[in-house]
Amino acid sequence: MSVDTLLLEIGSEELPPKLLQSLMDDFAASMADGLTQAGFTFESITGLATPRRLAVLVKEFNADLPDQQVERRGPALAAAWDEAGKPTQALLGFAKSCGVEDLATLERQKTDKGEWVVFRQTVPARPADELIGETLIAALSSLPAPRKMRWGKHREEALRPIKWLCALHGKRTIPFSIFGLESSNTSHGHRFMSSGRFKVDQADAYIESCRQHFIMVDFAERQEKIRSQVIDAAKAAQGQAEMDEDLLREVTALVEWPVALTGKFDPAFLDVPEEALISAMKEHQRYFHLTDKAGKLTNQFITLANLKSQDPSLVIKGNERVIHPRLADAAFFYQQDSARPLNSKIDQLDQVVFQKDLGSYGDKTHRVTELCAYIAEALAKDERFAQEPGLDETLARRAAQLCKVDLMTDMVGEFPDLQGIMGGYYAASDGEDETVCQAIREHYLPSQAGGSLPATPLGQCLALADKLDTLTGLIGAGQLPSGSRDPFALRRQSLGVIRICIEGNLDLDMLDCLKRSSQLHEEVNKGAENKQSSSSKSDHDQTVNLVHDYLCERLANWYGEQQIGGDLIKAVRASMAGARNLKATHEAVTTLHAFRREPVAQQVISANKRVANILKQAAGVKLTGKVNQKLLTEAAEIDLHKAVIADDGIAAIRDIKEVKSQLDFLAGMQPRINLFFDEVLVMAEDERVKKNRLQLLFSLRQLFLAVADFSLLQQDDAEA
Repeated sequence: MSVDTLLLEIGSEELPPKLLQSLMDDFAASMADGLTQAGFTFESITGLATPRRLAVLVKEFNADLPDQQVERRGPALAAAWDEAGKPTQALLGFAKSCGVEDLATLERQKTDKGEWVVFRQTVPARPADELIGETLIAALSSLPAPRKMRWGKHREEALRPIKWLCALHGKRTIPFSIFGLESSNTSHGHRFMSSGRFKVDQADAYIESCRQHFIMVDFAERQEKIRSQVIDAAKAAQGQAEMDEDLLREVTALVEWPVALTGKFDPAFLDVPEEALISAMKEHQRYFHLTDKAGKLTNQFITLANLKSQDPSLVIKGNERVIHPRLADAAFFYQQDSARPLNSKIDQLDQVVFQKDLGSYGDKTHRVTELCAYIAEALAKDERFAQEPGLDETLARRAAQLCKVDLMTDMVGEFPDLQGIMGGYYAASDGEDETVCQAIREHYLPSQAGGSLPATPLGQCLALADKLDTLTGLIGAGQLPSGSRDPFALRRQSLGVIRICIEGNLDLDMLDCLKRSSQLHEEVNKGAENKQSSSSKSDHDQTVNLVHDYLCERLANWYGEQQIGGDLIKAVRASMAGARNLKATHEAVTTLHAFRREPVAQQVISANKRVANILKQAAGVKLTGKVNQKLLTEAAEIDLHKAVIADDGIAAIRDIKEVKSQLDFLAGMQPRINLFFDEVLVMAEDERVKKNRLQLLFSLRQLFLAVADFSLLQQDDAEA
């Protein structure tokens, strides 16, 4: 066999559109790993996919596998034969394990450590075709899927029933059989625009052969083609297309030969909130909506057909006919929901379970109301928010009371992605304060990783209260996410808390908020059950610590995505502040990240490790930091004491508001610390002197702990 391009294509029934791109990527990665482990070499591998196929093109694939040289070392020569020259059990056992009957075929090997019995054998390479088939089956089996299918008389399972196999190395068909199908050099064209099955002359011609039969097999190319068509169609309609990337990926996974068409709907529907119309078009019909220059929704949409029709107007009319009842439903639901005030549906929340351990949505609303008021009061102390009307306790309570009520509306029942959004509209229709309406709209934000955050102070309060209530309740009930299982999206909600506090620049004591949230869970449960609580203070503390630990873990992951080491968050958590305030923690972490690139950082870290190790060795000595100045005899220790205690160093550093200035203050002490370790013996023979010097080091460590535990920082990173 020569070096050439390898093509493997699996034709199937329609694959799940929302999974197609990840299936393509996973399939290509699994094939690359499998072929490499089998001993094959190649230059690159590219994944390809349409709704009815997964494929890989492997460039410069070398199908010639060398024979394998097997070498096993047995017992030492001295242990292989006894004094009479007969083989020992060790040698006989080794020979049997190697399948050797004639001991004379075993060889000897001399090394620096002696002479050994060695078995050597040349194992012919397995047929490449057989290995390729096995690798393909393994790659298909490893594809992640919630449920796989079995069909026909065969026991093998796959995501969807397999219909054909195309396998080529250059021009040669690779023969193998899987799922009861024989591989071939043929593929299938477009269902309606081609004649069906067609021959692929060679692997390198695969993409172009598919194109000639109206299959755009390259996912990325097809996606960009759709993007270009949608933008051009929007311009032709004198509008602007809102390019939702998730929708774009899904539509790309639904078509093999995309053709963008522009349709219209009755402009009377524009009286309905535009989010409801957009949801109906996007979620139910996969349409791209259009806006005018002012960003307002128009009555036009763009749909992607999976063929080039001889009469596109018929396809457009069909899509217009299909969307009309969807929009009519939205208009009807909006009219019906608006007929009753949102406030009148609050009691219905008591009839809907939020989570079996946490009660109803009515219970959650009560907890969130109290917690939102608590957070608003805490933030109102910040000068930036002191004059904000949105942080008024009355408005905070009102927004929390109404934030979940739209779950009881027909509109949200039909379009769940509109929860919060419709609540804001209905509250505005009822004449509620606009600050309250906006907070209701924002309280689910961010709805996805990297998504928009609440823009208003009250929206931030309500979003935090809602998320912290869920986190505290579920984690306290032992519902921490495990593996990929996260039914209440706690990972996303915890990241939302982190981003709101950090990016919103909120001065908020997170431990206090978690304690209040834990208390509210107990108060609501106690009231609901009408009995005395059996929970103790230690139970609350345990829940608070678990939630805080989880938030810090997610914070470390968030920093990791920004190439900031996890040791930084550990160092800040071990400080006196203890990562209670996420905004302050972020300032400390990012400033430390920059600081440890400075030349003095390595010395600071090294000195702190030395201090920590010395104090650890003296763990049995009771230390308070109280130094007896009369026992200070060396100039270096007197000088260091002046910096730490006499000059009231701890108070001084706490008075410094900026972390960078604190670090500069500590770095300025480094010469004194270096001199101390150079000239002073801490573990002096005189026990009183030794303890006094340990007290000094204890005080020094407390000084640094006001910022972070520098001994936990990695020195290698500092050097880098």
